[in-house]
Amino acid sequence: MRNIVLIKFLIIFLLSINPVYASKTPNIPKGIENTTYCDKKGGSFGHVIVVIDLTTTLDEARIEFIKDQVFSKEFYMNYDPFTKFSYFLINHNEPTKQKFLFSKCRPKTGDGNLSKLEKATLFENSKVLNSYSLRFFNEANELHNDIFSVKKDSKFSYIYETIAYIFQNPKADFKSNHSYRELIVVSDLMQNTKRLSFYRACNANSDNALCPTFNDFMRNLSDKDYLLATSPDGTDINLKLVYLNNRCETNKALDSSLKLLWEKYFLNRSFNVLKTIHQTDINLLDEC
Repeated sequence: MRNIVLIKFLIIFLLSINPVYASKTPNIPKGIENTTYCDKKGGSFGHVIVVIDLTTTLDEARIEFIKDQVFSKEFYMNYDPFTKFSYFLINHNEPTKQKFLFSKCRPKTGDGNLSKLEKATLFENSKVLNSYSLRFFNEANELHNDIFSVKKDSKFSYIYETIAYIFQNPKADFKSNHSYRELIVVSDLMQNTKRLSFYRACNANSDNALCPTFNDFMRNLSDKDYLLATSPDGTDINLKLVYLNNRCETNKALDSSLKLLWEKYFLNRSFNVLKTIHQTDINLLDEC
């Protein structure tokens, strides 16, 4: 009788490890929400927030560039499984009228050739894992299409205000309880509001356009107290700039000084500033 029980147990075990009979859903780690693949407590895995500036000129080439940088499978695979990805827009609306888009965590692919973290466990089916990851990539692609399907002109460009608001917003889920945090800003970096305008600070419409150094900018800023009071603390946060050229509105000489001004600002706020990704020059003169 005991042998019969052992044989039955062995058969059940062998069937369970056969991919054909493995679970039809991914084996969700403890503490992970089985519909969003996000940590129920919000902190066991990383969180990447992507801020996309829609106030600049966005032709098809630039839209594809943005897709490659922050919507492609290759982009998501740079991060561990269950990393959370959220998107936030800069457009004609003020930051307080925006909401986070997507906010989903990437399930693993089941492909052990990519890394051990992606590999299916003993009781998982790699094909099932692959189907769930494909669903995630497809939903991200749909988000990209939706974001760039509508274009509205904006008088202002709330770049700084958007970044500050993200850190003030409790719904951002961007606290230090996450094991990894990264903020990616996709923009031409031309901050423009009544209170803080880089068109003024950098004399952007002049043939001699040039942004001041960060120290000079802060020394001459009339609203310095406002900036210091609202600036986020970037400790233990990676910061990446994806810089979009904007030849229709800015002078070529602004490129290096504008990027340097932002990089120095983020360094001043204790961010770990990663290498800026610079869009390849595109001749937009005929389109302006």
